[in-house]
Amino acid sequence: MPGLMPIGAFARLARLTVKAVRHYDAQGLLVPAHVDERSGYRYFRADQVRTATTIALLRSLDVPLPAVREVLDAPDADAVAAVLARERERLRAELARREDVLRGLDGLLRRPERVHHDVTIADRAPLGLRGTTGPVRAAALDADTAALCRGFPTREPLTAVFPLDLTDVFEVTVGVPGVPAGVVLPGGPWAATLHVGPYPQLPLAYAGLLEHVRERGHHPVGPVTETYLADPSTAAPEELVTRISVRLGD
Repeated sequence: MPGLMPIGAFARLARLTVKAVRHYDAQGLLVPAHVDERSGYRYFRADQVRTATTIALLRSLDVPLPAVREVLDAPDADAVAAVLARERERLRAELARREDVLRGLDGLLRRPERVHHDVTIADRAPLGLRGTTGPVRAAALDADTAALCRGFPTREPLTAVFPLDLTDVFEVTVGVPGVPAGVVLPGGPWAATLHVGPYPQLPLAYAGLLEHVRERGHHPVGPVTETYLADPSTAAPEELVTRISVRLGD
């Protein structure tokens, strides 16, 4: 077959592993120029190296597969530029998020092992929140919650409602007091504390709050709420103020 080469030779030419080439084929991104009907062997052309290299570079940046397909199927240079501009913004946002996490980690490691948090326990009336609800991944809790908050623009402090115990994926409602209420926070005893600092350090405040509750013989039943009292778009990470509350058993 003139002009065609087996997968091993093509992978060598593209500086990829055979496994990677097979994976790109399975994803429909790099289709062989010919597949032998009897043996199933894949054959490629030398000019497909450009496509293979494009895929490899995009995937090295964790560009999602749908965006990779957009680049490969783009009708012209302007369409490619539009996809790359969108991905550039996504990567900048991800870099900013990771920098926030690193700052939070640095602050966490510099703080004493046990940090005191003032906790108040008081009865509250039922409270309705109007807002939006969506899935949040435990592995991307801060990023997914932030995305939900951005989807509900308001000048009032937003409250996010979480389950007491997290699973891999769970529903979170973000909103402000009002009607029609998408969720109603139950009345009764609530424990609350304030956290000042980056969001990645919120688990320290949770630990202080729940330990205080446990030591005094109370039983948390949930839900848990976070009310964001400082605007993260204008406040420095160390100046963010979050009120954390948990519903207690009667």
